[in-house]
Amino acid sequence: MPVIDDLRSLGRMMVERGLVAGPGGNVSARDGKSMVCSPSGYDVDRIADGEWSVIDIESGKQTAGPRATSEWEMHLFSLRARPEMNVVCHAHPPIATGIISGGMEILPWTPDFVAYVDSLYYLPFVKPSSTELALRVQEGFKTGASGVALRNHGVVTLGRNWRDAFAKMLIVEDTAKTQMAAIIAGKPRPLTDAEVAHVRGMEVEAYRRKILERGGA
Repeated sequence: MPVIDDLRSLGRMMVERGLVAGPGGNVSARDGKSMVCSPSGYDVDRIADGEWSVIDIESGKQTAGPRATSEWEMHLFSLRARPEMNVVCHAHPPIATGIISGGMEILPWTPDFVAYVDSLYYLPFVKPSSTELALRVQEGFKTGASGVALRNHGVVTLGRNWRDAFAKMLIVEDTAKTQMAAIIAGKPRPLTDAEVAHVRGMEVEAYRRKILERGGA
């Protein structure tokens, strides 16, 4: 099943790059009128073919598989918010989560952040696995943001495919590392508004983004 293969690849890469630990984090993908998501209590890189949960997107009713991740509503509402997006990645990137939880926003330090992420929507701490959190995340994605930053919790990204969702998550974490290093170095200088606008208008960045959104490496 292609969707499961994609989610398995996403989960493996999340673990390999240190974006989750143990059974933390969860993933999902649109499959026609259904959402396939990781089950509750499983490491995202250790889910067998028959262990994925399936939920009807319109009704929100589970139709197959074991008990879904406790964050299933957040995944469902995220997909409902952006019909053009197909994959949801929720991780706990340590540096990004630390920056967010410290009361700071992640700034545009590099062209990659501008080209692939561009904007994050920030939320205060909201009870995990709650309908309130799902609604607040949905609200964030409706603004067009690439990701939602959850204080004292983690980050959620949306993608047209698993590579797109993963790249956004990884770039958020790498940008947070750059921000921390810049602060430690003593003279932090993120990109200016004019520089951000220039990157947004670069044809080469638009081309690279298009390749990623098509599922390219």
